[in-house]
Amino acid sequence: MLLTSNIADGSDQKRRRMKSDPDISRLSPSMRSHIEACLSLKDEQVAARVTSDAEKDEWFVVKVINFDEKTKEFEVLDEEPGDDEEGGVQKKYKLPASCIIPFPKRHDPSGTQEFPAGRNVLAVYPGTTALYKATVISTPRKVTILVTTVIIQYIIYTF
Repeated sequence: MLLTSNIADGSDQKRRRMKSDPDISRLSPSMRSHIEACLSLKDEQVAARVTSDAEKDEWFVVKVINFDEKTKEFEVLDEEPGDDEEGGVQKKYKLPASCIIPFPKRHDPSGTQEFPAGRNVLAVYPGTTALYKATVISTPRKVTILVTTVIIQYIIYTF
């Protein structure tokens, strides 16, 4: 009887361990891809909504410190020191993935996109990590300037 009880306890522990084990190989391909994308953001800068209040919608450029696979939360750091009221220290936040917008990779032009006029975007206040909501007025135009070489001959007269 004791042996049966030990076997049952062992299989229950194994079942519990399997449910809580964050083994990424057991996830669906789309979920695995999402988690891998989140994990790849470590040490990258992203846009993050740091408030949950809809009226006070604050966005900052932050650095991803960690992504917790269990809680599906990002730990991020606002690298700009806070106001004097906050003691002038860098603030850390724990945020769900829904509050994070990754920036395109710097050296991968395929991730960049042009936004049409009228599109709502986030823009950076110059010299800060603060973001604000803005509307695209116009898109940059590609201008090709044809430069031709002009050769000017000088004739030097000597007397």
